[in-house]
Amino acid sequence: VSTQSTGGVHLVSCEAAYGMKLFVFLLLCLFFSSLLCVRLPNAERNRHRVSGLYQPIVSSKTYPSGFNMMELSTRPWLYELSLKYGRTMKLADVPESEFDFYINKGINMIWLMGVWKLGQYGLNHDRTDPGLLKMYAQVLPGFTQDDIIGSPYAVYQYVVNPDIGTENDLIAVRKMLNSKGVLLMLDFVPNHAAVDAPLVQANLSFFVRAPSYQKPPYDNSTYLPNGIAYGGMGPGVAFTDTVQYNYWNPDFVQYQIGILKRIASLADAIRCDIAYIILNDLFQANWGKQVTSWGFSRPNKEFWEVAIPAVKSSYPSLLFLAEVYNPYEPKLVSLGFDYVYDKQLIDLLAADNLDNVRNYVSNRSSFFFSAANFLENHDEPRSIVKFGGLWWKAFSAALMVYTLPGMRFFWMGQWDGYAAKLEVHLRRGSTEPVNTNVQQSYDKLLKIISLPVFQNGQYFYLNVRNSGKNDTSWRLIAYRWESSDTKILVLVNYSDQPASGYVTLPNAGENGDQYFSLSDLLSGESFVEDVSAARSSNEGVSFIVNSWYARIFKYT
Repeated sequence: VSTQSTGGVHLVSCEAAYGMKLFVFLLLCLFFSSLLCVRLPNAERNRHRVSGLYQPIVSSKTYPSGFNMMELSTRPWLYELSLKYGRTMKLADVPESEFDFYINKGINMIWLMGVWKLGQYGLNHDRTDPGLLKMYAQVLPGFTQDDIIGSPYAVYQYVVNPDIGTENDLIAVRKMLNSKGVLLMLDFVPNHAAVDAPLVQANLSFFVRAPSYQKPPYDNSTYLPNGIAYGGMGPGVAFTDTVQYNYWNPDFVQYQIGILKRIASLADAIRCDIAYIILNDLFQANWGKQVTSWGFSRPNKEFWEVAIPAVKSSYPSLLFLAEVYNPYEPKLVSLGFDYVYDKQLIDLLAADNLDNVRNYVSNRSSFFFSAANFLENHDEPRSIVKFGGLWWKAFSAALMVYTLPGMRFFWMGQWDGYAAKLEVHLRRGSTEPVNTNVQQSYDKLLKIISLPVFQNGQYFYLNVRNSGKNDTSWRLIAYRWESSDTKILVLVNYSDQPASGYVTLPNAGENGDQYFSLSDLLSGESFVEDVSAARSSNEGVSFIVNSWYARIFKYT
């Protein structure tokens, strides 16, 4: 706005006067339109749109100590619902009640695994590969060709698979979940693409190829006939429905960051498949010779070190989960991942060495609050199978795994005690009855770990002391949780005999109290103990825990 001053009077230019009139007119329009508009529900008012894509104003909640996540294999889940409702189900057709089932159990995040478009090459591969056909017959006797739906990890394009619906359907699901305080997680497959992905034809330099000095025919255990390497864990360890990305190409790195941002526009969290395999050291060991021959050199920084901050600069509340295995978990946390798989704990539990389990739990400080704790997922055997067919032993492991800090990660069918593996290439698993013992046990556990103290409280590992002449305290692993209004004690007996021991509770009771009360959230049992004895490092409270079980006390 331009002005001139004459004798103390400011003269506003014609352009400014017109602008002021327009401004007043717009204000009047806004005022009268506000009188006519319908007031939206809170869930709708808390949304806005950026570049045509839904973005929640607050896209995640803070869970400093952990939260509960359910993995649903999207296409098998929709197939199961189709049978239940007697009609073909896509995302748009799923009743809210189906999501509410998980939400009412205390789930804070749903991972819709396998939503991206797949290619025809991968489907043909999965329907003809002799090794896969043999495996299908083992996990799903009597399977048909229609049961084979293709691996969700041979991604053709990062667009929604038309078999499950449209992008708008996915956005609508996210809106609905967010309105209920629940987050949505989607997949990113960083290591490889479908053999027939359009990107293969668009830019060969984005993929690993046989060394430039080699001539065809190429080693068919590592390369396609055109010389592009199969995706996988290195030469000779191939996923033959995929092709291997080249992370030493800086243009490709920027392309992948763009893909991550696209996924981030549709989700609150991203699960990154075998995220560790593209670390520079591993990529160099697996593919360095090949890409160097084409003129590429090792980057100065790790891909995740560059990509995660770039994505979070646009989507600061986005969560990243890495599929990763020992010893790379701390490395990926240091590169910016919010959560990383912790498979070590369940493997130690399955090996039945309590000393190793105790040492691990008491010393898992390097990525403790970033651990994604699970008993099952789409890659793992069912927990009942892993723990020798004994549901009570598997549930004893669950009592520990899911009361520790971090992401508490469940897999569809786990709460029903299923033993048959749901293979990612198939739309269904073997039919089996629900194990009501497992179902009822998880119902109790889920109510407990949904308490705010397990999501926002402080965690403390506790020592269990000698219980007397025939000491069994070594069988117990103990820790406590504390928030401003809740105190929890967890004692797990992951062994085949009853155990007892003494535990000191330095925060028992309130100042001036002589006694404090404890209520077992699993059994309903309650009792009263002496405050001074409980707080004493020489005395403590004596506890007895049955074999393959736990006691989870809320105390004053």
